Amino acid sequence: MSRLKHFFSGLLSSYAAIGVNILYTLASVPLALHYLDKDEFGLWALVTQLSGYLMLLEFGMNGAVARSLSDHKDYVEDGIYGSILRTGSLVFAIQGGLVAISGIALAWFGAPFFGLPPSMESSFTILMATQAVLSGIRLSLTTLGSPLWCHQRLDLSNFATGLSLIVAFFVLWFGFYIGWHLYSLLISAAIGTIVTLTFCFSSCKRLGLYPSHQYKGQFDPAIFRKLFHFGGGLFLMNLGAQLASASQVIIISRTLGIEAAATWAICTKVFTMAQQFVSRIFDSSAGGLAEMFVRSEFSRLKKRFCDLVAISAIMASAVGAGIALMNGSFVELWTSGKVTWSPWNNYLLACVLFITTVTRCHIGLSGITKHISGMKYVYLIEGIVFVSVSILVVPSMGFIGLLTTALLCNLGITGTYGVYRTGAFFRIPRLEVVGWVARSGGFIMLIAGLFSLSFIPFFSALDTKLQLCLEAIFFGIIALPSAWFIAISKDIKNEIKIIICDVSRKIFRIRKIV
Repeated sequence: MSRLKHFFSGLLSSYAAIGVNILYTLASVPLALHYLDKDEFGLWALVTQLSGYLMLLEFGMNGAVARSLSDHKDYVEDGIYGSILRTGSLVFAIQGGLVAISGIALAWFGAPFFGLPPSMESSFTILMATQAVLSGIRLSLTTLGSPLWCHQRLDLSNFATGLSLIVAFFVLWFGFYIGWHLYSLLISAAIGTIVTLTFCFSSCKRLGLYPSHQYKGQFDPAIFRKLFHFGGGLFLMNLGAQLASASQVIIISRTLGIEAAATWAICTKVFTMAQQFVSRIFDSSAGGLAEMFVRSEFSRLKKRFCDLVAISAIMASAVGAGIALMNGSFVELWTSGKVTWSPWNNYLLACVLFITTVTRCHIGLSGITKHISGMKYVYLIEGIVFVSVSILVVPSMGFIGLLTTALLCNLGITGTYGVYRTGAFFRIPRLEVVGWVARSGGFIMLIAGLFSLSFIPFFSALDTKLQLCLEAIFFGIIALPSAWFIAISKDIKNEIKIIICDVSRKIFRIRKIV
């Protein structure tokens, strides 16, 4: 299968997995709010985010192993490919144990720090300890699915994700029904993890992605040092990313209370899914880009990376327009009026989505080329500055202060450095790199005009369902066509048309055969 086919199969399957995730979220959140109060839902959101921090104890080894396998997948006979898997397996087992032990310690001593009421301390202890053990097991078995990335079989990873969500939802529903209450969330997550690991292992085994016995290799200290050196850079980048994008619930619960944390977790669900939707474009191509770099296809690498940045920016601006217009009324309707927040938060979410999507592409290039250098410190600085400033501004400015801080930190620190690094790598001016997304950035500004409808007294006084319908109409007849004519360059339009024609011909042939 060619790189292009791998890319499209990975991209389409990832969107299918996102579709399942959307259905899971649409169904699971109202289900959880029916059986739980907002404080309990906020507690689960807090435990989930803390678990994400615990996973930083893998020190970037997951990305290091997957990327290093790409360097040797064409030469399995030398034994290095197998040695990377064996070395990674041992390291992950040790790290999984550290995650479990650290999480149990946090479960015993963390409740007072996060300002949880005494009535929730025992639930926090049980949930946090169990989730930590589950995370440790998942990390210990990471290498079961590592070959899928380097062999560009993300379609199988995405299928495993979708299947696990389906199974997890029915377990969640059953758990609530029979009275497991808050622990239903934990049990459903455990079952979903088992489904994912089992499917990834069976897929790699079936496709022969694991080395045969004679080439299985062994633990190699030299390989470990190389992995740890590369993984160390990824760890600092992941730590910065975690601080910048996954510390909001912790900050809010500490400064505004657990109920406000639940509001944030619910109102940003669409934003989180939008991030996944847009990021899949770059993620689905990462394996192919790494292969181009390994094989020294630099001109093709530059062309494909430029196209991916531009297309990701276009998608982010279009999806961001939908968030700015419809997220407020959607959340109010979705939660039956139990949760609402300021319309300005929705526009800021759209801007954050656009900026972080573009920045993420430039950051990802450093991982693909294994030239991390100063990027690891810059991303960490962004995370530290974001957390420090947020703690100061959130008590007085609330969610708007949090989102504004996130936007300015990403744009001013990591975004600026990322553009510099990309320009230096491809030896092109930085203004040319910025120009890749200039059209999409202008489109985000134009969306402010449609967003202003939210403040018209007549419009805001309408029934929530009618508001959502009108916003969807404005999005469909104004925002999307504007994105096509304003945000997309002529070259990319031609490529999209070619792809659509090619897919249409294949569908026509299949229908003709049938």
